[in-house]
Parts: sequence; C-alpha cells; structure tokens
Amino acid sequence: MTATRQKRLNEKELGSLYLLSETPLVTDRLLKAGQYSDADITLFHESLSVHAPDMAMIAISLSGNMIAEAMKQTGQESFITLGTELKHLSVNTLEEVGRIWIDACRYNVANEDDIHDIVHQSADILCMFTSIFMDVAEIITNNSGPDILRALSAALMYQCEAHADSARSILDNATPKLSKTSIDAIPIPGELQGKTYSDNVVTFSLFGEQKTH
Repeated sequence: MTATRQKRLNEKELGSLYLLSETPLVTDRLLKAGQYSDADITLFHESLSVHAPDMAMIAISLSGNMIAEAMKQTGQESFITLGTELKHLSVNTLEEVGRIWIDACRYNVANEDDIHDIVHQSADILCMFTSIFMDVAEIITNNSGPDILRALSAALMYQCEAHADSARSILDNATPKLSKTSIDAIPIPGELQGKTYSDNVVTFSLFGEQKTH
C-alpha cells in the first residue's frame, strides 16, 4: 500500500464523494422520513444502476454506513451487532476505494498497482456487501424492525449482486490494461421498471467510461 493510500479521507474529500452519486442523498432522505414509496425505491435503484462498479462501491459504502448507524439506534442487540459489521465493511471500503478515486480524479495521482488491485477485488467486495445486506434484510423481517431499513437493504443487496456480476464481466472482456469501454447500466427489478428519474451520473471510472442515459 502506498503512502497516499494510507492517508485518511478528510471532511472535504468525503463531502466530494457524497455528492458524486444521488444514492446516499436518497438514503439519507428516506432514513430521515422513516417511510418510502415504490417511486422512492425505483429512484434508489436507478441512482445506483448507472454507476460503474467502483463508483457503486463508494455510493454503497456511504449508504451502508448510514444504515448501520440507523440499526445501532434501534437499541436491539442483534441489530447493533450486525450494524457494527456493516459499518466496518462500509468504512473500510470507502477509505480504500474513495482514496484511490479522489487521488485519481482530484489530484491526478494514479497508482496503477492500487487501481489494478481494487478493480480486481471489486467483485469480492461487492459480494461481501451482498451477503451482509441479505442478513440485514432478513433479521429486520424476522424481528419486525423498521421497514425502511429492510427495503433499503433489499435494494442494496440486489444492486451489489448485479454490480459484482458486472465487475466480473468487465474483467473477463477487458484487455490487460482495462481499455475505456462503455459500461451498460445495471437493470432495476422488473416490477419497478417503466419510470424515469434524473440522476447524478459520474462519467469517469477506474473501469472505463460509463454510458450516460
């Protein structure tokens, strides 16, 4: 790990990452409201679906951290334990992927070895998120926890799994240096399709250029 990677993200850098995607903004709004509609969940899916796997991991980490805090606030021991696990994964992923992203985009400092490592680890990281969001959705369902947490966790589980598949597909079809090819958007669940929402679309990715919609 390089010295640059070891530097923790400061408040300004975290704010920049927060505003790159609509996903954490939607997460924050829904958690504060404590309720949701089908349109809200559709928006949530669409806000993640247009990202490449690296930006998706950043948005997922930010959202996961907020969900983890909300789980801890329930006061239920089982929720707190799982929330702590989610927070650990979210913070570690954000510090690692977010640092690479900030350095490459803001400071024009790109360590090819670091980028190679995170690109090739992304599917595994996303699978870890898939597993923990599945556990969160299940424990909330079984213990009558806040339904907004279950709905967001279920949506994140779906998107994490889809982005993990996308990351594997990109790597399988990439040249050794991961040429800048277009990345198709992740589909949202069929029952939520048919609605269109505007979204923050990040056009730079460590995986290649994204397709705008």
